[in-house]
Amino acid sequence: MPDGVWQVILAAVLSNAVALGVLGFLFKALIGHFLDKDVAQYKSKLEAANLRLQIAYGGIFERQANAILELYSKVLELEHGAGSSEIKDPQGWNDYKESIQKAAAFYHEQRVLLPYDLDKAVLDTIQNAHEVLASSTCGEVPSDVINNFRAAKDATLYAMRKLLSVGVSSNEK
Repeated sequence: MPDGVWQVILAAVLSNAVALGVLGFLFKALIGHFLDKDVAQYKSKLEAANLRLQIAYGGIFERQANAILELYSKVLELEHGAGSSEIKDPQGWNDYKESIQKAAAFYHEQRVLLPYDLDKAVLDTIQNAHEVLASSTCGEVPSDVINNFRAAKDATLYAMRKLLSVGVSSNEK
């Protein structure tokens, strides 16, 4: 074949390759632009949904923290009543019984906000407070009943601290 034919074939192949390369680059840039635009829209929708979720959960966590703090104050009232000598007289006994009822009522109202471990610990504390009340009718509350109550109260405090992430080490329990 003559030299001129090779030059024409080579020129045609090269020009087609360059044209296809330019078209491929433009096509890729166009598709990339549309995909980037779609990703950006999806990302903004996702960020908006995430913000709504954070606001919703933030309110729940705030309610949970407030419920835990109030519940702990009720547990402290139970501890104060369990250790006092006032539980021996009828008025003190009735006051302690009322404290248990208030703590139990509040616990049942807020129970949905409590995780299982804390729920179990609070219920155990209230049950031990009932045992203190029942055993106080004999005149003197046995020390093992008081110790069981305090152990349940300490387990409740541990579960609360763990949930609130306030300085709980693994060897504290």
